[in-house]
Amino acid sequence: MKYVLSASLMIVAFSLSAMDVGGIISQDTTWDLQNSPYRLVSFLYIASGVTLTIEPGVQVQINGASIEIDWNGFFWHGTINNPIEPIAKMIVVHGKIVAHGTQAYPIVFDTWQSDQLFRWGGIHFTENAQKSEFEYCHINRTFMGIIDYTYPNSWGALCVRNGRIDVKYCTFETNTAAISCGNLLEDTIIYGCRFTSYNLSGFHFTSSFISAGSDLEDAPTLTIARCEFSGTATDITGGGSHREIIFNKYINFNDTDANKELSRYVGSYNMYGNESYNSQTKFFCMSYTDVDTVYCRRNLIYKPNMGSGYASLQSSGPGYNVLSDNFGYGHVRFYNTSRGSDIYNNILETTGYYAYGIEIWGGAHTVFNKPRIYNNLFRHFPPVGSDGGAVAKFNEVSPLLFNNSFINYDTILLGYETSPNFYNNVLDGHTNTSSADYVDGYPPIFMNNCVEIPVPPLYDGGGNIMANPQYADSLGSDFSLAHDSPCIDTGAYLPDLPDFDIRYHKRIASGTGGQQTVDIGAYEYNSVYIGGLRGIVFNPDNGDMIDCAKIEINQKLPEFSDSLGCFEYPTGPGLYTIRASRWDYEDQIIENVVVNEGEIVQVAIPMYLTTTDTDDPVIPSITFSTLTNYPNPFNPETTISFITPREGSTKLSVFNIKGQKLITLHNGLLREGHHRIVWNGLDEKGTAVSSGIYFVRVEMNGISQTHKMILMK
Repeated sequence: MKYVLSASLMIVAFSLSAMDVGGIISQDTTWDLQNSPYRLVSFLYIASGVTLTIEPGVQVQINGASIEIDWNGFFWHGTINNPIEPIAKMIVVHGKIVAHGTQAYPIVFDTWQSDQLFRWGGIHFTENAQKSEFEYCHINRTFMGIIDYTYPNSWGALCVRNGRIDVKYCTFETNTAAISCGNLLEDTIIYGCRFTSYNLSGFHFTSSFISAGSDLEDAPTLTIARCEFSGTATDITGGGSHREIIFNKYINFNDTDANKELSRYVGSYNMYGNESYNSQTKFFCMSYTDVDTVYCRRNLIYKPNMGSGYASLQSSGPGYNVLSDNFGYGHVRFYNTSRGSDIYNNILETTGYYAYGIEIWGGAHTVFNKPRIYNNLFRHFPPVGSDGGAVAKFNEVSPLLFNNSFINYDTILLGYETSPNFYNNVLDGHTNTSSADYVDGYPPIFMNNCVEIPVPPLYDGGGNIMANPQYADSLGSDFSLAHDSPCIDTGAYLPDLPDFDIRYHKRIASGTGGQQTVDIGAYEYNSVYIGGLRGIVFNPDNGDMIDCAKIEINQKLPEFSDSLGCFEYPTGPGLYTIRASRWDYEDQIIENVVVNEGEIVQVAIPMYLTTTDTDDPVIPSITFSTLTNYPNPFNPETTISFITPREGSTKLSVFNIKGQKLITLHNGLLREGHHRIVWNGLDEKGTAVSSGIYFVRVEMNGISQTHKMILMK
C-alpha cells in the first residue's frame, strides 16, 4: 500500500511541474513523456535541417492571449531593431516536426490557460521547411500568429507554407483555421481526423477547417478521407488542387459556404461515400476542364429540419459530371450548373414547404448540353396543410428526364425559358402539370409517362397514360412495380436509356422491329441483377482490411473499399481488368475477371505497403486470402477463385479432412490475373462427396496455399 501511495504522489508532483521551452532548437531534439508538459514561454523556432520528435502522451502548453482583454496580445511591438514578441506564442518550423502519438496517448497542443477566451498562434511551416508528420495529435484553440515584426499573418493550427504535410488521426478543436496551405506541392492526405468549431468566444464568427490550394500547372491531389466535421465553419476551401473527398462524416455541421457558388473552386472535385446528419452541407462534384470526368456518388444526407437552410447535392463545371447512387432525406435538393451531367440512380425524399427535388441553371440554350436525369426516385412528404412542392425547377436549360419515379409532388415543373423532355416517368400524386413562365418555342414535352391528370395538349407528345402505377408495396416504401402495373412494357425504348434500372437490374426491351418498349419509371419489373463484383481489399502481410482503396475498371466510374475493406461494383457482363490503388500501397492489377449477367463474382485483392528502399516493383505471391470460394458453406457446388500474380503452371486440387486428394480441378498453364473454377462436389470418379470440411489447394512455382470449404447438404 505504501508503494502505491508513493507512486501516486510522485505522479501528481510530476504533473504539476512543467519544462519551460522557447528560443531556437538547433539540433535534433526529442520531447518525451518523462519531462512533459512542455510550456512555451517564448516563440519556439526549429532550425533548418533539425527534427523535433515528440513522443506519445506529451503535452505542449503554449502561452495564450485573450482577444477580449487586448487584441495586441497577438501582435509584435517595439521596432524592427528592437522587436517585442506577442503575448500569444507560436511554433515556427524551418526544419521538421515528427509528432506521433497513439490513440491511448495522444500528443496535445493547447494553451496552458484554462480560460476558453485564450488562444495561441499555431504552428507555422516556412517555405523551405521539410515535410512534417502529425498522428494522433490534439491541436486546439489557435487564433492567428505573426512570425516576426514584418511577416504577414499566419492562419491555421497548422499553417503549411512549405506545401507538404502528413496528418492522420488528429483532432482540431476551435481554431480560426485548422489546416491552411496556400500552395500544395505534392499529393497530400488528411486521414481519420476530427474537426470541431463551437465555442468561438468572440474571436471569429466562423472557422475554416481545411484551406488548401496549389499554383502548380500539374495540380496535386488533396485526399480527405474518413474525417469528421462538426460545428460552424467552412469545411474545405481553396483552389488549384484536385480533391478526393471520401467516407467523411458531417454531424451537426453548418457549412457557412454551403450556399455559395462552386465557381470559386479551381481543380476537379470528387465526393464519394460521405455522410451528413443534421447539417447544412453541400456534397458536389466539379469539373475544371471540358475533358474532366468527375463524380458525386454514394453519399448520404439526412436533414429533417430546415435550420439554416437546405443541404444539397451539386454539380458544376464544363466536363462530364455524374451525380449518382446518393440518398437524401429532408431539406435536400439537387443543384446543377454543369454543362454536361448525368443524374441517375439516386433516392431523394424531400420534406418542407416549397420543396423541389432538382434545380438546374443553365445559360444560352446553344451553350449547354442537355443534362440527363434518369432512374431516380423522388418522393415528397409535404407538411400538413401544404402543397406538395415541385418536381423540378429549371432556368434556361432543357434537360432530358426519363424513367424516373416522382411521388407526391403537387407541381411537375417550375422554370423560365426551359423546354425539358419527360419520357417514361411515373408522375404520381401531382395536381398541376406546370407553372412555368414559357417563352415561345420552349414548351415542355411529355411522352409515355404514367400520370394522374391529363397532360395539356400543348405538352402532350403522345403515349402518356392516366393510371395508378400499382406499386409492389408503397406502404413499405417499395415503389417497384406490381405484377399488374400498367407501367409494364408501356414505355418507349430510348437510345439514352442505360441497360440497368435504379437497382442495377437489367432493363428489358420488349418487341421486335419498330418501336421497342420498356417499363415506365425507375424500376424494371421482374428483372435480374446486371452482374458485378463483390470483394475485399487486404494486406497479406498482416491480414488487415484496407479501406479507401480505389477500385477502377476502364471506362467505368470507380468504387472504393469501405471501413471493412469491402466493395461492390455493378459492372454488368464482360471481361475486366481491375486496378486497385491507395496512396500508401503499391497498385494492384488483376486481369481476366469474367462477369456473367446476373452473377456476383467474389474477388479478394491483396495490396502491399509502398516501400521506399527500392525501385523494384513488388511482385505479390499467392496468399491465403486470395484463395476463396463462394458460397461457403455450399450445396451442391461452389466457385473457387484465386489470383495468379504471373503466368505459369498452376495446379488446383481438393482434399478431404484426412488429407486425401479427391480431385484435381486444374493442372496446366494459367495467365496472370483472376481465375474461377467450379467444383460440383464430385470426386475423380464422379461420386458425390458427403457433407463435411474440405480443403482446396493451389500450387504455382513452388508456392502453395490452402483454403477451407464446408459442404452442407
